[in-house]
Amino acid sequence: MSIPAPTRLASGRRVAGLMSGTVKAAAFWAAIAIPATYPVLLYMGLEGGTGLLFVGLLFANALALAIGHDYKR
Repeated sequence: MSIPAPTRLASGRRVAGLMSGTVKAAAFWAAIAIPATYPVLLYMGLEGGTGLLFVGLLFANALALAIGHDYKR
Protein backbone atom coordinates (compact mmCIF):
# COMPACT_ATOMS: atom_id res chain seq x y z
CA MET A 1 0.00 0.00 0.00
CA SER A 2 1.50 3.35 -1.02
CA ILE A 3 1.10 6.70 0.66
CA PRO A 4 -1.02 9.25 -1.25
CA ALA A 5 1.01 11.96 -3.00
CA PRO A 6 -0.23 14.99 -0.96
CA THR A 7 0.67 13.28 2.33
CA ARG A 8 4.10 12.32 1.02
CA LEU A 9 4.69 15.89 -0.17
CA ALA A 10 3.69 17.42 3.18
CA SER A 11 5.92 14.97 5.02
CA GLY A 12 8.85 15.81 2.75
CA ARG A 13 8.38 19.53 3.32
CA ARG A 14 8.30 19.00 7.07
CA VAL A 15 11.53 17.00 6.97
CA ALA A 16 13.14 19.62 4.73
CA GLY A 17 12.10 22.35 7.17
CA LEU A 18 13.61 20.45 10.09
CA MET A 19 16.83 19.79 8.19
CA SER A 20 17.20 23.39 7.07
CA GLY A 21 16.84 24.51 10.68
CA THR A 22 19.51 22.05 11.76
CA VAL A 23 21.86 23.13 8.98
CA LYS A 24 21.34 26.80 9.86
CA ALA A 25 22.04 26.07 13.54
CA ALA A 26 25.22 24.15 12.72
CA ALA A 27 26.39 26.90 10.37
CA PHE A 28 25.66 29.59 12.96
CA TRP A 29 27.69 27.87 15.65
CA ALA A 30 30.49 27.02 13.21
CA ALA A 31 30.69 30.71 12.28
CA ILE A 32 31.21 31.45 15.97
CA ALA A 33 33.73 28.67 16.62
CA ILE A 34 35.95 28.86 13.52
CA PRO A 35 37.54 32.25 14.35
CA ALA A 36 38.89 30.76 17.59
CA THR A 37 41.48 28.93 15.48
CA TYR A 38 42.83 32.07 13.79
CA PRO A 39 45.21 33.20 16.57
CA VAL A 40 46.82 29.76 16.76
CA LEU A 41 47.38 29.63 13.00
CA LEU A 42 48.73 33.17 12.92
CA TYR A 43 51.11 32.36 15.77
CA MET A 44 52.38 29.30 13.86
CA GLY A 45 53.02 31.40 10.76
CA LEU A 46 51.36 31.28 7.39
CA GLU A 47 53.94 29.37 5.38
CA GLY A 48 52.97 26.38 3.29
CA GLY A 49 50.14 24.20 4.56
CA THR A 50 49.28 26.49 7.44
CA GLY A 51 48.57 29.34 5.05
CA LEU A 52 46.32 27.16 2.93
CA LEU A 53 44.50 25.98 6.05
CA PHE A 54 44.02 29.59 7.15
CA VAL A 55 42.56 30.58 3.78
CA GLY A 56 40.33 27.49 3.81
CA LEU A 57 39.05 28.38 7.26
CA LEU A 58 38.37 31.95 6.14
CA PHE A 59 36.32 30.58 3.25
CA ALA A 60 34.50 28.12 5.55
CA ASN A 61 33.74 30.94 7.98
CA ALA A 62 32.31 33.13 5.22
CA LEU A 63 30.16 30.23 4.02
CA ALA A 64 28.96 29.47 7.56
CA LEU A 65 28.09 33.14 8.05
CA ALA A 66 26.09 33.19 4.84
CA ILE A 67 24.15 30.02 5.67
CA GLY A 68 23.58 30.63 9.38
CA HIS A 69 22.97 34.39 9.40
CA ASP A 70 19.22 34.13 10.03
CA TYR A 71 19.26 31.34 12.60
CA LYS A 72 16.56 31.91 15.29
CA ARG A 73 15.00 34.91 13.57
